Amino acid sequence: MKSPMTVLFFFASLAHVLPATASASQPESNEYCKVDFFSGSDVGVYKGQCVEDIPFGSGVVEFYNGDMMEGKFKNGQLEGEAIMKAANGNTYNGEVVNGKRHGNGTFTWARGSNYVGEWVDDKRHGNGTFTWANGNRFEGEFRDNKRYNGMYYTSNGRVMKCRMGQCR
Repeated sequence: MKSPMTVLFFFASLAHVLPATASASQPESNEYCKVDFFSGSDVGVYKGQCVEDIPFGSGVVEFYNGDMMEGKFKNGQLEGEAIMKAANGNTYNGEVVNGKRHGNGTFTWARGSNYVGEWVDDKRHGNGTFTWANGNRFEGEFRDNKRYNGMYYTSNGRVMKCRMGQCR
């Protein structure tokens, strides 16, 4: 039984963080600043530590569309362990490099599916487990955001081996 892979919904506003521009801040302070934050076409407010009006250290961005990201920032970009929440209820909790999901992390869709595993350049890539809301799951290797080699388990007990993206 083939089951279509749930499409990964990227946080368009969170995928590529651009350097912030200053609007209201405390000059030359690493304690706290508040700056306008731009990411793609989304705009929000960063509150947290800054160096010369650029997010650098612990902070939170609240986008006007309801999305949010929290973690450590380096040169205006999210870096290290982070939490990203979309207004639609999707969440990511894991490692981020240069503002992109990279390393180990968990993405949970608002409708109940989730992926736990490795990320490279904002894509599922490496070992991981994708579990659909209905209980079906794929365990194995992902390449370029798609399941590749591994095992597919259905909620009714059927087990299929997957090779090069095809499960039988």
